[in-house]
Amino acid sequence: MGELQVPPTTTMTTDKLPVVECTSPNPRVRGRAHGEALRAVISAKVERWHGAVETEYGRKPEVFLSEFLTKTHFRRTIEQFTPHLLQEVIGIGEGADIDPDTAFALQLMDEEWWFGRLSRDGHCSGIAASPSGGRPTVMGQTMDLPVWHDGAQAVLRLRDADGCESLVFTSAGMIGLMGGNCRGLSVCVNTLIALQSSIHGLPVAFVVRMLLDQPSTREAVHSLNRVPHASGQNYMVADAHTVRAFECSAAGVAEVEAIKGRILHTNHPLASLDVRPFHVPTENSRARLGSIETDCPTSLSASAASLMTALSGRRENAEVSITRPANASPTSVMTIGGIVYEISDSIRLWVSGGPPTQDSWREFDIRAN
Repeated sequence: MGELQVPPTTTMTTDKLPVVECTSPNPRVRGRAHGEALRAVISAKVERWHGAVETEYGRKPEVFLSEFLTKTHFRRTIEQFTPHLLQEVIGIGEGADIDPDTAFALQLMDEEWWFGRLSRDGHCSGIAASPSGGRPTVMGQTMDLPVWHDGAQAVLRLRDADGCESLVFTSAGMIGLMGGNCRGLSVCVNTLIALQSSIHGLPVAFVVRMLLDQPSTREAVHSLNRVPHASGQNYMVADAHTVRAFECSAAGVAEVEAIKGRILHTNHPLASLDVRPFHVPTENSRARLGSIETDCPTSLSASAASLMTALSGRRENAEVSITRPANASPTSVMTIGGIVYEISDSIRLWVSGGPPTQDSWREFDIRAN
């Protein structure tokens, strides 16, 4: 497979990536700070989103989204397992001056896809390697979403009641996509739309933030196993001692086996058998898995630098870093960002504000208190 040429640049770049301080221990106040800081960005994003909904599903956004919220029961599950995050969402709506239902529906990205019966498999690619030979734990991923998210990328600095900080990469208005906390736990995700879903489960964004409330992989694994899941999703969790990955669906949780201390994942199931009837996965997911394996062949070769290289892969028909096409439609998929963690006694974290192929990596610190 040959290397592809890089098309025109993304709207967002790493040097323009906003960092929003949401450090109040009060979740509603925290959300309000997010919404106020990114109000104009969220407003523009909502307009693009509504246009994309009509394109994707062939229905007026107000009709589709009303049916989506009426026929699903996520709020009840969120109130049971993560009520503080529901308060944060309310705060986002208040700060951004948008309708509460709109603020809530913005969180349900993966759930909207299966509810609307989209056929695409997703495009995120992830790598994790346990510590080896004196090298610390490393983990990273690309975040690949429809083009209408481009320009809304942001980093949130959050702080809990104990003073522990989390750094979360997000699309403006969402409580989070991926991130790490000061206790040394980091989270990566890959959508698995092939797996069964549930209108009664906990949505992906809330699972991610629930995991970031945990101090270690042990507690994170316990959390993944105690909640019902709304969407098929692979969650990779890492701390200074280990990396683990779990494919979650309406039927439960299946652990992905680490091979010689390393886990590679794209968008087809490797462990779960809870696959939707008649689902036919695309070859792109397998091709990307082969690409990141080529660039990171063993756990001994894994490092923050090698992960950055692997996540920048542009092999033909196996693009890990998906650049924004010229004249892209809002529903085209691109890499809106990447993240790499190096975890020992503390976390070193690098973020790309767009496709890593054409953008730089910016290092962040996570403060303990």
